[in-house]
Amino acid sequence: MGDNRKAPAYAQLAETLKGRILRDEYRTGEMLAPAREIEREFGVSAITVRKAMNILAREGYINPRQGVGTIVMKRPEQMVELELTGNFWNWADSALTRNLETQTHVLDMEIVPCPQQIADLLLLRAETPIWRLKRIRTVNGEPASYIVNYTSPGWLDGVEKELFTVQPFFDVFREHSRIKVASVQQRVRATVADIDLSGKLAIDFGDPVFLVENTYLDDSQTPVAASRLHFRSDRYVYKTTISF
Repeated sequence: MGDNRKAPAYAQLAETLKGRILRDEYRTGEMLAPAREIEREFGVSAITVRKAMNILAREGYINPRQGVGTIVMKRPEQMVELELTGNFWNWADSALTRNLETQTHVLDMEIVPCPQQIADLLLLRAETPIWRLKRIRTVNGEPASYIVNYTSPGWLDGVEKELFTVQPFFDVFREHSRIKVASVQQRVRATVADIDLSGKLAIDFGDPVFLVENTYLDDSQTPVAASRLHFRSDRYVYKTTISF
């Protein structure tokens, strides 16, 4: 295999075989090539092949059967499209994945010292008390996104955290704060999962994720709230339309 020092050989092999399955080079229901053939093709050890197979089996792409062989079990893709348009509601509707079975779980809701990166977005001093909400959204029972919202402590007084399991933060914020949000500034970038994030999203350390940062502005263009959303890159894909 290539000398890619950013990922161990077994992870590279697993991703390569997964790609072949998804491209139908290995068809569903067919037998995967024997381990020795894979060792020879990629120039790797038996241990490397075994680790890669364990990953594919755990993710549901193959079904090893003792005495029979390894059967390809291509999983149906359940990628959620996040539509990039100038209309926030188009993006919000797609992000909420209303066409799939979703659930939202609140991890905590509390007043904390404002972290520097959020203070920069909201034009506050670091360590200023800030209201913070942490949630996990699952798609078909599997963690798909980790969401953290921030705003002024006074604007959501009396709101119970259970409300955020059934309503989006944006809806609750508008209703209870009585603030008219005039625009949303959004930044999207790729990052990787650290130990904390990988545990919340049930992925491996170092796996790629999308980070979406939203800053909500009122009529005077003053920041009033901020959100940080981490999306699993194997569950979401960004979509846009370019007109000519």
